[in-house]
Amino acid sequence: MPTLSVGQLYNPVRTQWPDGVSQYNYRSGAHELVLFLGEPTEREIKAARKGKAEFALFVRQPAIILAYKFGDGIPWSDAVFSIHLVPESERDLPSADLESEVRANLQVLLVDAHTGILRALRLVSFSPAFTRALHSAIREQAQAPWDQALYDSIAAGLYALYPSSNDFVRVAQARCTGGI
Repeated sequence: MPTLSVGQLYNPVRTQWPDGVSQYNYRSGAHELVLFLGEPTEREIKAARKGKAEFALFVRQPAIILAYKFGDGIPWSDAVFSIHLVPESERDLPSADLESEVRANLQVLLVDAHTGILRALRLVSFSPAFTRALHSAIREQAQAPWDQALYDSIAAGLYALYPSSNDFVRVAQARCTGGI
């Protein structure tokens, strides 16, 4: 994976992304959350870099929803995930043999959706309990047969049932404040 630097392109061959979209991935053994905001404000950039990081996990297989909030600048938002959508060459499952106090790290990136420039880069950690819950959900998801239509239907149904990120937070199976 290429080295990322604030002020440089997030992806050297792409300069525009859908505004307001986020992507959570677990690939090559690492957690990553990319926020795409068109012309992010200084408040949003500061929140992504240093704001209190909060996370909520909602699982209804085959969908995993990661909700997140950064300080006062980035309100509760969410990203839906499936390990089956990760390219096979990058698909790596979290170990079930982790010590009970292990904290997974999450790389957080804020990208200007209009230019593709990386505006903030940060590393935070999940609590041990949140790490266990998320890793368990990913392993469970990987064991199930993949059905794109079922995934799309479940995800659409969840967003109809819980139309705002705050709704996912309210019914989350796990929550934590990020560390590091």
